[in-house]
Amino acid sequence: MTVRSFLTLFTFLVLLLSGRLVAQSGDSAGIHTLFGSGRDIDNGGWGAPTAAYTHILDHDALLVGGRGGWLIDHRLTFGLAGYGLVTDVLNADYDAHLVAQGTLPRKASRFRTGYGGLLIEPIIAHQKAVHVTLPIIIGAGGCGYETYTHLPTDFDPSTWEDDVQAFFVLEPGVELELNVVRLVRIGIGVSYRYTSDIDLPGTPKDALRGVNAGLSVKVGRF
Repeated sequence: MTVRSFLTLFTFLVLLLSGRLVAQSGDSAGIHTLFGSGRDIDNGGWGAPTAAYTHILDHDALLVGGRGGWLIDHRLTFGLAGYGLVTDVLNADYDAHLVAQGTLPRKASRFRTGYGGLLIEPIIAHQKAVHVTLPIIIGAGGCGYETYTHLPTDFDPSTWEDDVQAFFVLEPGVELELNVVRLVRIGIGVSYRYTSDIDLPGTPKDALRGVNAGLSVKVGRF
């Protein structure tokens, strides 16, 4: 999926579904779940562990993190969200750069990254057992390479090189959410991670841009 096609789909869903937010304002019905209805709560809050599959530097990668915040009138969450890369991502071009600089890595360098920031999440048709949310993350992150250049007998065989960089991130998404019980919701969705250019040796400037396919389990008062 290209950047343009994802953003087009995202904009279409917002325009198509946003009218339902207005229609819900006069609805006094309770929130439905798979196992009944919960009482109406004007405001609440929640937290969620989150995992996402993505593709970084031609490697399958797993991002793990969390998100949560204050839920206003069942329809809009303001909070925080963050992810960290937990799988090994190698880059032979970066190791070739080290060799050209006179450094001989003892094993392949690992690319590391993490990011987070403000979470804004409108909720469409919140009373329904299955509904749609539109999470958006706006924030910053950092990335760099962990290299292995010390002797094997050293206490810490790895070291961070000076090649570490901060970046801006904007990540809009679409999520299908299921109310399992009144306090638990499960969501699956996709998002597009847009970042500012990465300026690291042997690394494409758009190395961190791409699609996430994620799963979250929300616990809280909805």
